[in-house]
Amino acid sequence: MHRLLPRALLCLLLPTALCGGAPAATDWDKEIQRLGLERPGIQLGYEVVIEGKGIVKSRAAGVPRAAASAIKTAIAVDFLCAHATSLDDVLQGSESLLEPGTHPAMSGFTRDELAQCRTELAGKTYRDLLSIMMGRGAASNEAYNAACNLIMIKLGGPESITRRLHNMDPALRGIVLNRYMQQWNGDGDNQATPEALVSLYRMTASGALPGLAPDEMRELRSLLRREDDPELLFEKEGTLFPRPMVRVRAGFIEKPDGCLVYAIMGEVPEPSAPASSDLFLELMRGVDKMAVECRSLYPNR
Repeated sequence: MHRLLPRALLCLLLPTALCGGAPAATDWDKEIQRLGLERPGIQLGYEVVIEGKGIVKSRAAGVPRAAASAIKTAIAVDFLCAHATSLDDVLQGSESLLEPGTHPAMSGFTRDELAQCRTELAGKTYRDLLSIMMGRGAASNEAYNAACNLIMIKLGGPESITRRLHNMDPALRGIVLNRYMQQWNGDGDNQATPEALVSLYRMTASGALPGLAPDEMRELRSLLRREDDPELLFEKEGTLFPRPMVRVRAGFIEKPDGCLVYAIMGEVPEPSAPASSDLFLELMRGVDKMAVECRSLYPNR
């Protein structure tokens, strides 16, 4: 959920964010420092796991942080558990839900934004909405978040989703939804811990998510697959700007003899006013670089 995030900033960072291939091994802690992620105001948490070896890097992995759109993977899991047979149904009444004042889920959108969302999301199936909310279908940033809110309404709202996730597996109790997308006004965001995101992706990588049959697992993997990466990368990112500033990269890479699973969460919870675009760019570059740097931790066998 990158509310008010200048598109130019995202475009500028895409080549760094998506570059593939394992970089040469470097000292992890020195790299974090070199990238400016130790500077005052930036809070960093991460967990990196190599299947068969365990946790290889960890820092504040149990501390909840703003998750932004990285939390959408958990929402997609809940939907596939509850409504997989409805994927090709068209959401009836979406136009009315996207009218101003109709549902509190849409309170973070302006009248003009909702008009644009009604145009973009009209007649969409639940499969379409999942694709759009996960960033796999072409859409505006507003539709990207409104599609997620329509899915969340279908699921009964943030609290209901949270309750089911926590009942699914205790390892997911670090994921907490307390609001719809774009209902962010500087007072926080949906939260997750790095270790909970890693647990979610470990289950996804192994195909052992409780309640998901093989067909639903394939659907989930297709929502996460980054086709533009030369490796088998499955990931969902998240971004917020300007208050708080957040960048999250979480997912897994399938290797011939195992799996690398990671969650890198960077946050500036109390940025100065006016917010510094330079600081935000530094945060994004740093987290994105560390997500790529994870690949150097996987042993060459």
